[in-house]
Amino acid sequence: MLSHTKPYKFLLIFFSIILPLKLVAQEVKQFASVQEIFTYAKQNNLIFKTNLLQSQLADLTAKAAIGNVFNPKIPVSYQAIDNTKMQVSFLPAEIFGGPSGSFKEVQFGQQYNATLSIQPQFEILNVAAWQQIKSAKINQALTENNNKLNEQKLFENINAVYYNILSLQAQAEVLQENLKIATDIKTIVQNRLQEGIARKQELNEAKVNEINIQDKIAQLQYVLQQQQLALSVFFENKLSPKLLESIWNYNMDTEVPEANNNLQVKNLDLQADLLQQDIKVSKYQNLPTASFISMLNYQNVSNNFFYHSDSRNVSNNYIGLKLNWDLPTTVSKLVNTENKKLQLQVLQNTKTQTQLENEAKNKQLDIDYQKANSQLKNYQKIFALKEDTYTKMRNQYQENILALDKLLIAQNDMLVSKLNIITALSNIGFTKNKIIINNQF
Repeated sequence: MLSHTKPYKFLLIFFSIILPLKLVAQEVKQFASVQEIFTYAKQNNLIFKTNLLQSQLADLTAKAAIGNVFNPKIPVSYQAIDNTKMQVSFLPAEIFGGPSGSFKEVQFGQQYNATLSIQPQFEILNVAAWQQIKSAKINQALTENNNKLNEQKLFENINAVYYNILSLQAQAEVLQENLKIATDIKTIVQNRLQEGIARKQELNEAKVNEINIQDKIAQLQYVLQQQQLALSVFFENKLSPKLLESIWNYNMDTEVPEANNNLQVKNLDLQADLLQQDIKVSKYQNLPTASFISMLNYQNVSNNFFYHSDSRNVSNNYIGLKLNWDLPTTVSKLVNTENKKLQLQVLQNTKTQTQLENEAKNKQLDIDYQKANSQLKNYQKIFALKEDTYTKMRNQYQENILALDKLLIAQNDMLVSKLNIITALSNIGFTKNKIIINNQF
């Protein structure tokens, strides 16, 4: 049996040493509000760094679209050829005084030929490329909107964890207060037992009540650590956040503007605009294009060696206009255009559904905020009554006219009613800031 327990003891010792070292090494940073956390997350969370890269990519695509309108190219080539055996051409022999109908073998050219060729060219007319500029601008707007959606989602996640932590910290305070009450009750029972006016089972019940609250505090601390770790993840685990704000600061019915967020709808609008623009580009790709073409050609020829002193330099060049027209018979282009038209119809249906869902979501946020405020008022009234009931029952117990179990039930009811207030306050803060987050995008 001992052989099985030794590894567990070793692991306990190991983690008891390592975990505190990790916690000490992590910087503790204080935050006075959720807005401070948003600001800090903007500077340290990888989502914002990724968003910046996405914006830079979209900007680069837009610049490339402008460049592709003219698509300037200057192909340069150089070659040095040693003609070890010249190509043979057959010319009519009568040119050289030979019989009619016969041919004479002739070799043209020189053995060493070095050629430098430069071919500047650019687009003069390409309607599809002009349309790609507008596509790139829509893509930039879509990228920025997606970045806002990512930012909104991150802030909403932080908002949820933030108010979970505030709620848990407040619950811990209330439980500590009730632990003192439970300890006081236990002390009263112990004194009464010594006086012979209480039974041993009453002391047992008082101890159980105290242990139950101690266990709730312990379990709550574990959950609080998990939530603090979850909040630290938003900062890439670079620090241990400490929240200074109290949930009791939200013990007021403050007005907030109506929820009004349409990022999802705007995202679908931009996707639809991009699809419509892609359809235009597909159509314009079937139009002819015109390009300026030219060539500068420099040759050095010799029968002795490359660039020999008796070599000759020969140059030739040209400029011109080139027309290209891909007849609209390419199956892939036709299918691509029709495919995008169908995608556009699907997107428009999705947009209609999203609009309805978005309106319902905004209204639901307003209702949730009103509900939390209404609950708070009722929970506060209930707590005042439960607290009064507990106080009176405690006095009755001390006067020995009330059973202990009823006092313990009264204490538990008072505890639950105060925890309900904390839940309502947390919902108020969470919902209020969620509306603010939604409205700022």
